[in-house]
Amino acid sequence: MLDPQPIDDDLLAALASGRAAALAAVYDRYSGLVYRVALRFTGSEADAEDILHNVFVALPESVGRLQAAASFEPWLRRMAVRTAMMRLRSGTRRSRVEAEAASMASASGDGSRSLERLELEEAVRKLPEPLRFVFVLREIEGLPYEEIGELLGISRHASQQRMHRARAQLRLLLRS
Repeated sequence: MLDPQPIDDDLLAALASGRAAALAAVYDRYSGLVYRVALRFTGSEADAEDILHNVFVALPESVGRLQAAASFEPWLRRMAVRTAMMRLRSGTRRSRVEAEAASMASASGDGSRSLERLELEEAVRKLPEPLRFVFVLREIEGLPYEEIGELLGISRHASQQRMHRARAQLRLLLRS
């Protein structure tokens, strides 16, 4: 997904220098992306909010490692993914608040399409973490297998295999 309004070098410099107005501008533009990624990974609104907070608190210091403004959105997405994975692995999750309520609130109408979407989201939440991570990154975030492998510390081939297993398990989950 391409950023409709690419971040410019001046805003990046202001962000790196810790200016509150720059952080607010970046938050306004990108908080939804970070929250969605975190929610899809954790399935918990409370954890997604904590991840969102952690990403933006660390952003002014971390942005200095960014090479070019054009790569800000993918870099920020990777930062959100890594933060979510660390949270899941650390075991410091807050009490689980199912994402189902958020899904229901965002679903338009009560037709069969909304029901199918809720069933799919529930099935994705039931996937084991390694499979869910690859599925979310590939099918929802649209990342290529090479980048998924880099994010997860696995090979491109392993990310493809996990995607294949995720799809197979989803088919089984959706049939039952």
